[in-house]
Amino acid sequence: TMWLFLILAVFSIISIYFLIKKMNVTNVLGCYFLSNILITNTGVIINLNLKLTKQDPSSQLIFWTQKIPELTIKPALLIWIIYILFSNRSIFGKLTHLFIFLTALISIEIYFVQIGYLEWVNWNVFYSCLRYSLIILLLAIYSFYLEKLINRDRVETR
Repeated sequence: TMWLFLILAVFSIISIYFLIKKMNVTNVLGCYFLSNILITNTGVIINLNLKLTKQDPSSQLIFWTQKIPELTIKPALLIWIIYILFSNRSIFGKLTHLFIFLTALISIEIYFVQIGYLEWVNWNVFYSCLRYSLIILLLAIYSFYLEKLINRDRVETR
């Protein structure tokens, strides 16, 4: 399982490299770091504070197997969602991509539940969908205003 996520992590990092060619580097890195913060903090709140999920804290393998997608795959998916949402695609295309990427994010959690690395106590797929939808909304707002600031600074320096 860990090797699968390591391979996917490498592809995620490579995809971010290609995304940097399409988006502003500052915006990509800002979204990457903010998405890491949001994923980690919501995960800690859900798991430790609210105790809506359980995991075995003693296993290093389980910890790193869950941490690898949290640090690479999920942020890459979120950044691609932001790129697509601000692209010139049709509304139908944007919604289709949003649904696909949201399903991929939730599928990672479902996979961990299925293999026994994570247990949902008072949690379900709907709550995961709400969690990632909120993260996408916050990232979209952040990216929009960050891009405005970057463009304003470019205009002022000319």
